[in-house]
Amino acid sequence: MKRLRGFVMLEVVAVLVVLAGLTLAAVPLGQSVIRRNQETKFLETMREQWELLGMKAYATHKIGTMSVNDEARQVTFSLFNGSKRILPFPPSLKYDDKVPTKTTREPSGKLKGNRSVNFLGQDGYYWHITLQFEWGRFLFQKVPKH
Repeated sequence: MKRLRGFVMLEVVAVLVVLAGLTLAAVPLGQSVIRRNQETKFLETMREQWELLGMKAYATHKIGTMSVNDEARQVTFSLFNGSKRILPFPPSLKYDDKVPTKTTREPSGKLKGNRSVNFLGQDGYYWHITLQFEWGRFLFQKVPKH
């Protein structure tokens, strides 16, 4: 009589349990990677829009404005000629300043208004954005919550 070779049901169930455990362990890690990627992309886009606003203000001799609206969860870049760019916050970020941020760039490069913006991430870290110098160098760094 020939003996059939194969897996016993218990072995198959054991392998499935191990695979399910590994999958469940990987999901939170994948979510945190996606969240960090969305936050970094948002901040990089925000920097690009800030620099573009400065170039447009200089070229058109119009005043440009960056404003953060916590209720609408968006950052708006606008020139006084009516052009606007709206950038929504990623779901993981929360605007963490008490006062709405509004920063104005004059064609000469001078800045008026708020010089910093803070966002709080779900992981408990702040994204601190600083606008420096007359042409508004845009720096962002991730710092632990105090």
